[in-house]
Amino acid sequence: MRRATIYRLCSLVIALCACAPRHPTADEVESPTRGTIDLLCDEAIAPILHMPLQRFDTLYPDAHLRLATISAREAMRQLLARNVPLIIAAREYLPDEDSLMRLYGVPPHPRVKLAEDALVIFSHPSVPLDTLNVAQLRLILQGEKRFRAFFPHLAKEPLIVTAAASSSVYAHLVQQVLGGSPPRRPLRTVATADSVVQVVAATPWSIGIGYLSQIAHDPRVRAISLGFVDSTGAYVAPKPVHQSYVVLRKYPYIVSIYAYLRDDLRTLPWTVATFLGTDAEVQRHFLQAGIVPAFARIRLIPEE
Repeated sequence: MRRATIYRLCSLVIALCACAPRHPTADEVESPTRGTIDLLCDEAIAPILHMPLQRFDTLYPDAHLRLATISAREAMRQLLARNVPLIIAAREYLPDEDSLMRLYGVPPHPRVKLAEDALVIFSHPSVPLDTLNVAQLRLILQGEKRFRAFFPHLAKEPLIVTAAASSSVYAHLVQQVLGGSPPRRPLRTVATADSVVQVVAATPWSIGIGYLSQIAHDPRVRAISLGFVDSTGAYVAPKPVHQSYVVLRKYPYIVSIYAYLRDDLRTLPWTVATFLGTDAEVQRHFLQAGIVPAFARIRLIPEE
């Protein structure tokens, strides 16, 4: 494969929204900068939120977050049941969640986009495979073809490792890769998205499905480049798995990370969500983690 041009994200300009806090009413439990709330975080992207949440704690000493890291499925369930005021998840509503919301007349929740990640296919270094296209990947996961049918040079068939069905990673596998159908090829599933990386790093002849944020700076595994047909019908040749190609929409599986709010009120949960989505240091942190900050203007300079 010809070496593709890699783009360097050379500048990050973040315009912060000026938000004047309003006075809380007697019915509100907390103010925009004071109080205690429960925050549920999708376990698949929790590691990249450690620094942002620590920064929030430092800047808002009178605000206290009771953080729980759980599956995206459970976090969304708790939000829909109105048990928590704020969740952070790396996915949209699933079809069954969307159907229930329509059935009971529940409007979409207010939300703030924090960043764009990507669903990636990565391997143990022992697997001599650099590129795939999404059509091949779909046939393999549907159980209709094997890797060796497309790549006869492989000495044996790789094991595919993914997170449990409750994970946002698995949700994107079903919705984005397989068009809404579950995989029919036997997979090894593990409890958490982080465990997928650990298993693949320790297991020769294995291939994992996870997020770019998990592997962008992990030398133990290798990302596999993906070719695909874009929305215009043009074929996009496999590119290095890099945040710049997410910006350019030259990568097939883009994952948005959102803070979902139970209520459309300018109270503490809203302050947390907007802080994570607009604070300059937080957005710079997302950039350095290898993903795309949502609240930024990014200029790309090609590097050969």
